[in-house]
Amino acid sequence: MVAGGGPAGATIAHQLAGFGYRVVLIEKRRFPRHQIGESLTPSILPLLDFLGVRTQVEQAGFLRMAGHSVCWGSSLPRTAHYSSDQHWRGFQSVRADFDLILLNHARQAGVQVMEGQPVRDVRPDGEHGVTVRYGSGERIRATFCVDATGHAGIYARQHLRQRDSVFQTLALTGYWQNAANPPGVDFANTLLEAYEDGMVWSVPLHTGERNVTLLVDWRHSRTIKRAGLQRFYIDELRKAIYVPGFLADAHLPHPPQVFDASLYTARQFVAGRTLLVGDAGLFIDPLSSEGVRKAMASAITGAVVVNTILQRPAMRSQAAELYEAGQRDTYDSHYQQSARYYAEEGRWPDRPFWQYRCLRLEPDADPAAPQQPSAAFSPFDSQPVSHLMVMPDLRIQEKPVIEGSYVELRPAVVTPRYPRGLRFLSGVNVPTLLRYVQTQCAVPDILEAYQRHPDGRRNSPAQVRQVLAQLYQEGLLRPISPDESQSD
Repeated sequence: MVAGGGPAGATIAHQLAGFGYRVVLIEKRRFPRHQIGESLTPSILPLLDFLGVRTQVEQAGFLRMAGHSVCWGSSLPRTAHYSSDQHWRGFQSVRADFDLILLNHARQAGVQVMEGQPVRDVRPDGEHGVTVRYGSGERIRATFCVDATGHAGIYARQHLRQRDSVFQTLALTGYWQNAANPPGVDFANTLLEAYEDGMVWSVPLHTGERNVTLLVDWRHSRTIKRAGLQRFYIDELRKAIYVPGFLADAHLPHPPQVFDASLYTARQFVAGRTLLVGDAGLFIDPLSSEGVRKAMASAITGAVVVNTILQRPAMRSQAAELYEAGQRDTYDSHYQQSARYYAEEGRWPDRPFWQYRCLRLEPDADPAAPQQPSAAFSPFDSQPVSHLMVMPDLRIQEKPVIEGSYVELRPAVVTPRYPRGLRFLSGVNVPTLLRYVQTQCAVPDILEAYQRHPDGRRNSPAQVRQVLAQLYQEGLLRPISPDESQSD
């Protein structure tokens, strides 16, 4: 049973139905329904391809944005494109339409969808199932329950959710009509502007509306109640310069709405026969525009985890370990990314919004940590390296990975940089490659031996050479003289 029909719920329901399960999806609202979060960066394209819905999304009429324009650290906007030729584009979607595409796709896969039926309660029912109470008191017993109820977190709020104590934000959203857009190829770009007491995030929609959202500190809630939401929204918006310039001839036909945009995660994502996906499990900073992609990615992985738990109970702990670690990595990486981004805005160090976030969120950088090398750089090109040796403290361990529809244990390289294990780099099987480094030493012999292996037949010599260079630069390999043996 899946609770919630948003992108995460529809995606995992579709995948589980494809694995052969009878899936019931219970959604409290009736689709199409309004939902904020319209900007979808190009990183979502591989997921749409995987699900088989890219064509439907591309034909929905959504505006395609080539990048984003920001006023950050300066009052002057700067623009970054997703690709140098501006052909790599995302979507400014109307979420009512986008989410309906995904939900209908789940229906077509055989998912039974029950709309207008809020899930009231989820409780364990012995060791092998859960009981779900929904609607006006109806009950359903399921072998597994997926909580995809977003911020509501119908099961996540049962002692699993961990709200961040620092990064607490309110989002005030208005939809303007007759707003202007940037000229040329940037007409559909996402706009982001920092101002003294918060941020303005704005995207245009193919309906003719422009979403203008203010992100302010949650401590303004009392002021909002005293002043009124619309007055507070307009007064705050006037503090910005760049984005309001697109609203000179626009009007706000409906009052703005306010949403909780505070960060949170969960202390546990797999609990008994229940799994958290999407925003039910964690919520990242909305300025990243990666929330929908993150939710769908968690659902695709989550479907494999559920399938493994149900079909191969002996692998339950490994499947849960893979999912838990992946969700925590997602939250931590986005948290640190936001910390670095906020630290770059230094114009108002004494204003509470920026002072609080910059002081608390700036990460502790480790200057000794190895840096990711450029894909175009090979240390083999700058110095003669003919023979290589695996560093003695490098370990290859069995780690849980996804293969097809199951979580399996496979060899992976474990280092401080890759505590969860590294299996592939640029399509090259790293544990297999390193075994040949241990036995061959000479770079040409390593390349030849690896490419005779079934895994190596998919890789060109240039790919394998580049991966050797990256492993060398990251300290997993060291050069040796031709007459030095691996046992020395």
